Amino acid sequence: MAKSESAVDFRMMSEALAMDEELDGVDLRVFLFLFSRLDFETYTRVEQREVAESLKRHKVHVSRSIRKLKAKKMIIEATPRIGRSPSYVLNAKYGK
Repeated sequence: MAKSESAVDFRMMSEALAMDEELDGVDLRVFLFLFSRLDFETYTRVEQREVAESLKRHKVHVSRSIRKLKAKKMIIEATPRIGRSPSYVLNAKYGK
């Protein structure tokens, strides 16, 4: 994906994210943290413990937020899982 396409995808994704009334502040913070680690093409392993510690939140809250983000198809989990921690990729089609 070209760099300019990524910027357009991010703008569309950001607008859809901001307009989603079902997401709360923790969900948005978790998404932003994941966005800083993930891209639209390569699955990247992310430990919920790391997210929780970085955001100073309980792991159960991070887990709930990740479930919401997956349900809304904002992030896609790799299957089958490699190791204990899941791998995710951003969904470039979210917000389009």
